[in-house]
This record gives sequence, C-alpha cells and structure tokens, in this order.
Amino acid sequence: RAQAAPTVERTRKDMVRLDHALRAWATACSEHSVPLKQAQQRIRRGEVSVDGTVVTEPRHQVVPGVESIACDGSPVPAGEHSFCLMHKPPGYICQRHPRDPSVYDLVPEHLRRPDLAACGRLDRDTTGMLLFATDGGVQSLLLHPTSRVWKEYTAVLQEDCSALRPGAQAAFEAGMQLADGLQCAPAGLEAVGVSTVRVRVHEGHFHQVKRMLAEVGGTVKALHRDAFGALSDGDLPVGAMRTLTEAEARALPGTLPPASRLRGAAF
Repeated sequence: RAQAAPTVERTRKDMVRLDHALRAWATACSEHSVPLKQAQQRIRRGEVSVDGTVVTEPRHQVVPGVESIACDGSPVPAGEHSFCLMHKPPGYICQRHPRDPSVYDLVPEHLRRPDLAACGRLDRDTTGMLLFATDGGVQSLLLHPTSRVWKEYTAVLQEDCSALRPGAQAAFEAGMQLADGLQCAPAGLEAVGVSTVRVRVHEGHFHQVKRMLAEVGGTVKALHRDAFGALSDGDLPVGAMRTLTEAEARALPGTLPPASRLRGAAF
C-alpha cells in the first residue's frame, strides 16, 4: 500500500519535486528530453519509491542524495545539475525551433544536454543575461514571484525620460495595474540617461517591462537584461555562454550540493 515517505531533515533549499528528479534522471539516461507528464504517470502507477516506501504523489518533495529514490527497483542517483549563463544577442528566440534562430543554436557543443533549458524567456530582440539550468525545481523557484528574484533591465526609449507620465516612478514602486487588468507587483524605475531607464521587476509576465513602460507613456526602442538576481553578464561577449561558478550556482534558490553525475537504465 502506498504511504507518505519517511520524514527527513530538510530545508526548502534542498528539496525538489519527485517528478522533476525522476524526469532529470530519465532524460540523462535516454539522451532525449522526457516529458514531465511521463514521469508523473510512472509515479502515480506506484512504480517509484522513496527510502523503500512507494510514493504516488508527483509533487512530493524529496532531498536527492539524502533520500534514496528508486524506479521499478532501479536506483535514481542524485544528479549533478548544469547551470549556465548566456549573453543573448538580438534576433534569437528562447524556444527550440527547427527554422527560426534560437538561443539553443548558440549553446556550445560541450555544454549541450537534452534537459538544459532557459529559465524564462527574453523577446526576440531583447538582449542580455539568460540563465540556463537542467534542474526543473530550480527553474520553478527562480521564476515564481514568491521567490522575489529580481531582474534588472536597461531600456532605451523613443522619447526622453521627461516625457514619461508624472509620478511614473511612484506608480512602479506602488505596483501598477495595466490596461488589460494585470496587477503588477511593486517594481523599480530609475532614469539613467536622457532617454534611458533602469527597470527592476521580480515577476515575468509576457512583455511585462515594455507594457509597464507603455502604461506611463514610454515606448521601448531597445531592451537589455543586465542582471538576474545576483548574476550579471559582466564581460561575457555577446552570443557567448559559460557555466556558473560553484559559488554562483549555490546562491541560486533551490540548488543542491554537488552529487554524482546522473546515470542509469533507460526510462
């Protein structure tokens, strides 16, 4: 009979969802991206155990490397995840696409993995810092508004900053409601040039920065992401990509201590 898994000492930083851990292992084993739904189905069918106890809830929180996970009796090792930073050039989309230029086309061969995915998206013509990760749990934490991971952008406007609506900065700081009814969380706005502003947000709604600036009378001509949390592209050349240092990776919400590399039987 399926039961809840035994309780162990854990913190939010250590925990990942069981279905995410299972999918990461399966993807690494099969060398192609395994759908999350497939991992969830195997869990619901009672094929996965944690510390010897069958768990049928895909969202069950586990600590890989502390709790022993098995699928059909085969151990699911704690994985060594990959975290990378790219300086995105203009003209590239953030989805895998057979025809349109994609940021995945820029990933160097030695960094390519089927489970490596961009954390959020930048518009085709938006440039700057784009984070990639193989850990779905970390991706979810980074993008969830409650994690309050701030993203900083520099926007060049068609107008002078003086043309923005009076009280624009206060409207950003209070949390504005857009014309379509979307309520934005408090954000930051600062003029840093004649027609250049710096924007800080911790949400990731569709075209959010452009829409918020439009709400106060600004038209974005160019947009660049300077920072994602404590990470910045720094001196990284346009179009280049590098792995995060261990200190940078450990600073990300939800990242785990280093563990053995993923391996095992095909999923």
